[in-house]
Amino acid sequence: MAARKSLVHPVLFSSRFGLSANALNSAKLLDPILNSDTKLFIDPLLLWKSQNAVIKKEGRKAVEASFENVIGLLDISAAEGDVAWKGAYRALNLDERPETSLGYGAAGTSGSSRPPKLRNGILRTAKEIITLGEKNPNMIPLMGLFEEGVGPDTLSDMTTNFLLPALSQITEEFCVANGVSVQQFGPKYSDRKLPVNPYHAGAPVLLVPRDILRDLPLAADWSDVSRVVMEVREIRDAVNQMFGNIAKASVSQKKAALRRVVFSSRTLLRKLIDAVAVASESYDEKADLDGYYQFRRVLSEDPTPFVGMLKKPATNDGNALEQTVNEIIARFQAMVEDNNMWELLWNGTTPRHERASQLLFFAVANVMCAVNDVDISPETNSGGGPVDFKFSTGFSGRVLVELKLSKGSVVHGYKTQLEAYKKAATTKAGIFVVMDIGGMGRKLRTIEKMKADAEARGERASEIVVIDARRQKSASKR
Repeated sequence: MAARKSLVHPVLFSSRFGLSANALNSAKLLDPILNSDTKLFIDPLLLWKSQNAVIKKEGRKAVEASFENVIGLLDISAAEGDVAWKGAYRALNLDERPETSLGYGAAGTSGSSRPPKLRNGILRTAKEIITLGEKNPNMIPLMGLFEEGVGPDTLSDMTTNFLLPALSQITEEFCVANGVSVQQFGPKYSDRKLPVNPYHAGAPVLLVPRDILRDLPLAADWSDVSRVVMEVREIRDAVNQMFGNIAKASVSQKKAALRRVVFSSRTLLRKLIDAVAVASESYDEKADLDGYYQFRRVLSEDPTPFVGMLKKPATNDGNALEQTVNEIIARFQAMVEDNNMWELLWNGTTPRHERASQLLFFAVANVMCAVNDVDISPETNSGGGPVDFKFSTGFSGRVLVELKLSKGSVVHGYKTQLEAYKKAATTKAGIFVVMDIGGMGRKLRTIEKMKADAEARGERASEIVVIDARRQKSASKR
């Protein structure tokens, strides 16, 4: 099993610089976690819908000019590798941008460059489109529809590079207005005065308007792309001729089919560009289905209610650690079941995603340990993969916790995932938490039998805890 980076103590920008989280909320800016990336991305298509004054006045202009520059150079390029092509290559900056603390990175926010093959692939596709006679700069943000390897992080970082002057201005104006300590940075950041990220070797922090963020840029989110594309009858009919059912095709097959269809006709290409450009919507912070804003809310709120919830372990060993972790889970269970924390796991009648439950548990455990001076470290993978929790103390104490929604892959999580994580962490101590939001069916009985069978064989099986996270009536209506 590959090593997985972990986030241990999340540090919010607001906490590090002594701000109220409301200051960032009022400015409609994301409160970034300075020592980890958040899996949100800047979607270039959202720039034309943003209400941020700087994005409206400067950001859109800068991005459009950058796209037009790339297209103009490609248009006059006679052959790959000539002077104009090399100019377009330099202009299409895909370097990762750690300053925003966005994307797929796990613990830490280090940036890097992407391989030349990817950049040249985008340029070849753009040149092919130009040859069709289409020179709309909005083609550049749609490269994820056609080109292998162009994912949400690529599109987001590309846009961020073009937006650096605007994001630098937004950050400087906010920090000056709110008394945040800053230092001057160089020409790359328009000589602006910006806050320093203490977790990234002197790099600045760049604050991002929330309304240009998405959980996946639309051009990389094939669930949305399929919906938008299927609304264009001519494209839908042509693609469906290639597949009996496009829903069963792989992403690579979908990209190849879409490319073949729309590159056959400038009219179809224009319809695709227009359809996708109007469909993108920013991450719904009210629905907050992945729990990113709820996570920040728990981390930034007054921790006083958590004081006294935990006692320090009497000893620094595995048995004492297990007792403490079970106590954390029991406290979390009580908050969800008896103190209305279940409400944070629902958006109206829609349950939030499994990740929302996981992030909520991690935030609660983190705050609980910190305010009670309990020297154990809850860790979580903060990237795009599965989220598990490792609690550790001393050199030998390790307990893993896996959390699943009742509607999710409960049996697989208990049988395979948790056991694999335990093996990788060289521990036999594991606790499997099921958040019951309904739809449990026979899953609980199945994993309970697995546990009983393992114990009958003399093996140590992971404990099972079920937390009732179903929607409840408010106390006044019971």
